[in-house]
Amino acid sequence: MRGRGSSVGSSLGFSLVELSVVLFIGVVLLFSLLPISMGLLRQQAGLDAKRLSVEMFPLLWERLSGDFARASSVELSPPFASPAFRLNLTPLREDDPEVSWTVASGVVSRTNTRKKPDGEVVSATSTWTLSGTLSLDADELAEGRLLLRWNDGSGAELLPLLCGRPTEKTP
Repeated sequence: MRGRGSSVGSSLGFSLVELSVVLFIGVVLLFSLLPISMGLLRQQAGLDAKRLSVEMFPLLWERLSGDFARASSVELSPPFASPAFRLNLTPLREDDPEVSWTVASGVVSRTNTRKKPDGEVVSATSTWTLSGTLSLDADELAEGRLLLRWNDGSGAELLPLLCGRPTEKTP
């Protein structure tokens, strides 16, 4: 005779079918997230790399564009088209870092200078070797506009540079 609280046929384990379904769902999720995670790892490796391939140049362009979006003005040194030049970006806000970009002989350097709350000035420099050439467009520079010309051997691509974000309020 069985007691009232016991149930017949109930088990705490999982059947083979249930385990297979859970395992299948896990494998599908793993393979669906793999391209996203690989893309993020590739992007981080590209920005940490010392030499950027043609495929990785857009990541550098995004960083340069982001710096220009957070800048109120830019100073070009020398103030004319040259094979080697420096772009000093004045921050849009006080808490943004001062950033300068140096381009010379296929090497691009980005220096980020930030002031900590305690007053200490911290500087970090990243340097990349490009598999192509990056130069200023002299015609646009004469008109007072900055336009970079990127050439990877398959033809030149023009990259316009503009300070500040038009959708943000400036202080």
